[in-house]
Amino acid sequence: ARSALTSSMAAAAGSSSSEGDAIVYPRVVVFDLDACCWSPEMYELWGGGAPFTYNSGSNTCTDRAGTLCSLFSAIPAAWTAVVDLPDSRLAIASRCDEPKWADEILRKFKISNGMTMMEAVDPDLVEIYKSSKKKHLNKIREKSGVGFSEMLFFDDDPNNIRDVTELGVCSILTPSGVDEEAWRRGLETFASKKSGRA
Repeated sequence: ARSALTSSMAAAAGSSSSEGDAIVYPRVVVFDLDACCWSPEMYELWGGGAPFTYNSGSNTCTDRAGTLCSLFSAIPAAWTAVVDLPDSRLAIASRCDEPKWADEILRKFKISNGMTMMEAVDPDLVEIYKSSKKKHLNKIREKSGVGFSEMLFFDDDPNNIRDVTELGVCSILTPSGVDEEAWRRGLETFASKKSGRA
């Protein structure tokens, strides 16, 4: 699964050096957190929560009540793929009910290259607070200097997808979290929009 996930990114890295045949990538890839990057959602851990214990063997976090929190299958390789692209950055747009808990596990979960999620994301592009996703994305645009048409956004909530799409951002609904199919679909949809095919 991982080779299928990363093959398009590897192809782009190789083809980007050949003039006129470069694959177009988003300059900022924005992820929601709860039910998009990981499960369960932070509010589902009420009664438990921080502190979390990290298991390096399984790349999981267990809260103080013993509830296991894990990443969706495509996240470690997808985040690494973005980090490996010289002109792309990772961003977070989350309305998480427990921002401090999210911050803690972002500093514990590892992506495929060994970095923590917090080490991988652009520190200026972390928007975790109760607000509309439009506000989150506007802040990311202001701080990054990157236009909405150069962003790719993943979220499990159809209402958030609708709102962010209205801004002109390529937005991908992930009702089952970011798995390999959702990640691939996001890259392909973004490329099609940029080439005028969508």
